[in-house]
Amino acid sequence: MMRVFRTVSMLALVLSVSTRVNAAVTYQIDNNDFSAGSMNVSDGTETRDNWIGNIFTIQAGAEKITHVLFRSGPDAWPVTVGIYKDNGDATPPKAATLIYQQNFNSAKDTLNDFVLTTPPVLAAGDKMVVGIFAASVPGDKYPYAVSKDTTLGRSYWDRNFSIANGDGADIALSLNDLSKAVATNQLVSPNAWLPSQYDCNTAGIRALGEVVPEPATVGLLVLGGLLLRRRR
Repeated sequence: MMRVFRTVSMLALVLSVSTRVNAAVTYQIDNNDFSAGSMNVSDGTETRDNWIGNIFTIQAGAEKITHVLFRSGPDAWPVTVGIYKDNGDATPPKAATLIYQQNFNSAKDTLNDFVLTTPPVLAAGDKMVVGIFAASVPGDKYPYAVSKDTTLGRSYWDRNFSIANGDGADIALSLNDLSKAVATNQLVSPNAWLPSQYDCNTAGIRALGEVVPEPATVGLLVLGGLLLRRRR
């Protein structure tokens, strides 16, 4: 009976540690209602590089970013996921630093689940920007979905040759520079569609964060597994 009790206790410890290691937090600010439609950051018949991003605060126990979830519009598009650490500028995400990027092909009209090959790790309390870059998007293609909500200033956008950038020429949009990105209640070009006028201000961009296990926790998990194996 004592052997059975010890085995069950050790199994409970292993399962408890394993649960803590695998727990995940979804970073999300959209309201899950995508009936508002979709958008791009081009306008007219032009072709532009597009960037849209959301800002999140890192929670304790969810510092390792393992997935990015992207709600796409009716047009599938190759995209680059960029993850940034915001450096505390008063007008985010202007001072953000790119810490990770990875290319993906998005499927249309779905919540794409992009698995990050080398998950970046931030610290609890950090401001994280998760951006989706789409190159050479024509004015009649719509890779991004937006949720129908009334909260302003939570998503940001940028593009090449933007009045928000003050560009006097067709300057390429760089993933490394968000210094002139603006909230989606501000125009990025003279004839741009303004999401906030239609209560659809927030892009469908999310992330999954998982705990970064401490060495002692990993050691307990390994030790528990070895003890269980020995008992058997």
